[in-house]
Amino acid sequence: MAKKKANLKLMTSSALAKKYKGAGLASEVIVSHNEEIWIPSKFLKLNDTTGGGLLYGKIMELFGEESAGKSLVAYDFSYCVQQLGGIVIWVDAEHAFSRGWGEANGLDLGKLVLFQNNAIETISDFIADQVMYWRSQLTDNEPILLVVDSIAALECLENINSSQTDAKAEMGNRAKAMDKMMRIRNELLSDLGVSSIWINQLRSKIGATKWEDPDTTPGGKAVKFYASIRLGAYGGKQIKAKIDGVEDRVGRLTSLRIKKNKIAPPKPTIKGAEVYFNTEYDKEIGFNKYFGLAELLVKKKVITRKKGASRFYYKDNMLANGEDALMKVLLKDDKLRKRLIRKSGVNTINKTQKRINSIGRNLYPIQGITFETQTDE
Repeated sequence: MAKKKANLKLMTSSALAKKYKGAGLASEVIVSHNEEIWIPSKFLKLNDTTGGGLLYGKIMELFGEESAGKSLVAYDFSYCVQQLGGIVIWVDAEHAFSRGWGEANGLDLGKLVLFQNNAIETISDFIADQVMYWRSQLTDNEPILLVVDSIAALECLENINSSQTDAKAEMGNRAKAMDKMMRIRNELLSDLGVSSIWINQLRSKIGATKWEDPDTTPGGKAVKFYASIRLGAYGGKQIKAKIDGVEDRVGRLTSLRIKKNKIAPPKPTIKGAEVYFNTEYDKEIGFNKYFGLAELLVKKKVITRKKGASRFYYKDNMLANGEDALMKVLLKDDKLRKRLIRKSGVNTINKTQKRINSIGRNLYPIQGITFETQTDE
């Protein structure tokens, strides 16, 4: 006797979306291009090189040599977040955050949540609680930036609670804890539009051949795979100048190299960017935000430079003869500089603020969002 076929029940599109969270037409699931928000840095060329800065909900791994400007890049993004009405959540695993240095870099400590701890599981749950709270308060799409300084200083509770003589598989334990934190927090950070910068150190790879990259980063491979942008900072020559008649170190030349970018086309390395760190010198602390501006404006065809000559023109008017002369003109004439930067299309604080104001709805509601805890009960 032939078996009777059961009638199949077809689910509606709304029922499918309800059953499978995050599924649907890509045009409806992903934030539209007109509603994408990038957190800019003050450094214009870095914004252009990354594609706009740091996109909401994305992860940046920021690694590099000592004193190459890693923390200054994070301070730079943090400043812009605060100017846009947002909040910075700073995990200080190295216990290196300084009130004076933060304020010297323009940070408002009343808009920065600081957590000094190095236990991965504790930090993971702290991040989840903090981003949920702040996204419930910032309902007009203000930016939230998480900074973890640094991955190299993080440790898992299992290793922290063990004696040093029993530490046979410490590195494996730490890598597993880091992998779990990135796995369970990546979705939450994305859902809430929280951008994050994970600072890491560079190590020399033992046994690397001449065909391999001699540098490696500690903490396992989870962060480098989850990161949408991997930015390397490499220190160069020191900048020296006379202060009260005495020559002193006032800064350093730093190269910034995009090693990975999943959200924008690849751009060349920023070579020899000026970074200033001496508060007694008459330069703004941090990266020279206008470094490479002339080259950028020419590339964007905002200004022109005649072949075989160093004269720069805006429309039919000659601005200056030589790049140094052009920078003096731009630094002196605020209206002209702002007009040219605006025409270049490079992301700035003002441009981002206009984008946020134009959206008119909360892109990141917290209703229905749940998260897993990582700390053992």
